[in-house]
Formats: sequence, C-alpha cells, structure tokens
Amino acid sequence: GVAYTAVDRPYPAGGSMGELELYLSVARCDGLAAGVYHYDAAGHRLRLLDTADADRRALLAGAVAATGGAVEPQVLVTITARFARMAWKYSGIAYATTLKQVGALYQTMYLVATAMGLAPCGLGSGDTALAARAFGTEWTAESSVGEFLLGSRPAGVAAGPHAFADVVRSSRVPARC
Repeated sequence: GVAYTAVDRPYPAGGSMGELELYLSVARCDGLAAGVYHYDAAGHRLRLLDTADADRRALLAGAVAATGGAVEPQVLVTITARFARMAWKYSGIAYATTLKQVGALYQTMYLVATAMGLAPCGLGSGDTALAARAFGTEWTAESSVGEFLLGSRPAGVAAGPHAFADVVRSSRVPARC
C-alpha cells in the first residue's frame, strides 16, 4: 500500500524505502577476487562491477589515508544513498534521516563484524566524485554517505569490542579510529 517498492533489510530504513546501497572495494578477501562489487540486497549477492582498477586502488588509498596510514585495507564498504527515495517523503529532514540510518548501519556492521572476529572500522571521509565514477552512479542521484573497513585481525589480537583499536596498537604506525 505504498507508492514505492518497500524493502526488508537488517537495519533501519525510514518507511522501508531502502535508500542505502552498499559497494565493496576488495583488495584481499578469501574466496572473492579483487574488484569492486555492488551488494544486491534483494538477491543477497555481490555483483562485480566493470570498474577501472585505478579507481578501486584510489578508493582503497583514500581509506589508508583516513586511518593515518595505520592499516592496509582488505575490504572497503562504501555506503551510498539514493536521495530521491527519501526526499519525496521526508523533505527537509531527508539528509539528516539518511545520516542517522548510516549510523545505525555502522552499528549493525560493528556488531556483526566483531561477533565474526573481524576488525571493523567506520571511516569519516571519502571521495564522492571518485565513488560515483567507480560505481557508475550519478552523484546528484546516488552519492556516498559513509565508508567502513572490514579486515582480518592479525594473529595474537583478541576479538572483542575494541578489535580495531587492538589492530592499530599492534601495527607499527600509530593511528586513531
């Protein structure tokens, strides 16, 4: 009974609109070739994008810079928002609502990654133009609104709520996240 296709996702979505999209820039991941992927939420699968390797490397380099050079990213998850899906209903609070939903998604990703024994880290920067080019989107319609690193914990670093901080402390370069 709504004027749009409602979605069911494991994180909050205002009105079940599902304006958030996930793109993975993969450097190293067992069972997954290096490349840029789009997460197809309806099919619960990754779709390899035809992206220039230079763009993938630039996205990952931006993540390195965001951590102060402390980590070599294995997987960078870029979150984009399809703004029109929110704006027609939420008008002046659409962007603020989107950012709150990104925060809720970060929390979900932190919880799941930590439970899986991975090293997660939400980033506070990104290159909107580069992301749009790499993902084949028009930045005015779908733009990056968040970035999140996922990686393996180094041997000897215990899993727990501070997994990424432990990874950074075990590295040679001091950083904060």
